[in-house]
Amino acid sequence: MASRQPRNSLTLFDKVDVVLGIYSMVSAVIYSILSGFFRGKSGADTYYHHIIQGTVKKLMTRYTPLQLQYLFESSDQIYLKYCSSNRLEPNFISTDHGVKGFWIGSPHAKYVGIYFHGGGFAMDGTKSHIDLCLEVQRSLDQNGINLAWFYSTYTLTPHSTYPTQFCEAVETLNYILQDVGRHPSEVILAGDSAGANLCLAILSHMTHPAKGVPRLIVQEPLKAFVLISPWISFDQNWPSVRRNEHKDIEATDAIELWSRIYLDGNPTNSYIEAVRAPEEWWKDAKVQHTLVLAGEDELLMDPITAWVHNFQKFNTETTFVIGEKECHIAPIIWPMFGDKHETQQVRALKDWLKARLL
Repeated sequence: MASRQPRNSLTLFDKVDVVLGIYSMVSAVIYSILSGFFRGKSGADTYYHHIIQGTVKKLMTRYTPLQLQYLFESSDQIYLKYCSSNRLEPNFISTDHGVKGFWIGSPHAKYVGIYFHGGGFAMDGTKSHIDLCLEVQRSLDQNGINLAWFYSTYTLTPHSTYPTQFCEAVETLNYILQDVGRHPSEVILAGDSAGANLCLAILSHMTHPAKGVPRLIVQEPLKAFVLISPWISFDQNWPSVRRNEHKDIEATDAIELWSRIYLDGNPTNSYIEAVRAPEEWWKDAKVQHTLVLAGEDELLMDPITAWVHNFQKFNTETTFVIGEKECHIAPIIWPMFGDKHETQQVRALKDWLKARLL
């Protein structure tokens, strides 16, 4: 596995700039409040969602990845608070092979889901990510289905770059299969955005082993893959990028920067951008069932649709659900700003898992 780079840190100037950036954020929110009245059909579906997308875009472009990591709590901190408030013993995992994460539920549950959070490889997971895992877990439990999550806290950029995250993701699956001793038919891989990118990298690696990446031997297909708004292409020339520019939360400048940081000078490939793989690449994919969730209003709508079209040719047990008037990772981002209504994507996710895990 690629060696980890020395951990980066903020300078004093960077920390001062974080404070100064608050003024830019306030200005962006005020602008969104005022401009929301004139957003028209090319803008977000609701006035409040317009404010959310303006705020998120400014956050992504005003601050560097290091500053964003400084501003927000880490996944580990959020998990500790969750355990404390629920009187649970934290169950952190860290191995010599680069596996890092924690358990939400028992490793002995009937099914184990591995969750890779999104954030452009630059931002840590949020409370909304953990809340989504818990919401799905509770929904399944009410139907007599026992699912535990292993929540991966892979290394973020710029502390390390490709292929470190890919290697850690592969080792995480190895940990579940070998160390925990779970059968592939009991394992679900799930992720949003960059996390879904890692899921697809693993899926590719199972049938097309990548050089310099840990060996992964999976004799039988995994139970399921759940891909939420998968970051499937770094190319910004897709029609949906322009069509949904004023509807989505993603900022094109940030996408370009974060993808460049992740690549770190490496050429792109089918493990990095799954949409680049020829359709035959996905023949014999080692997964029983696949669910792809996307928002109608997201920049990635067209590349996601193109990938699903290719993937379904050889993998008929694939379900593609498009949330009407929903943005990129709507099930994650909207609850962060207080909009906790059940999205079409979350409803579909619960129903789909119930039907396949019963």
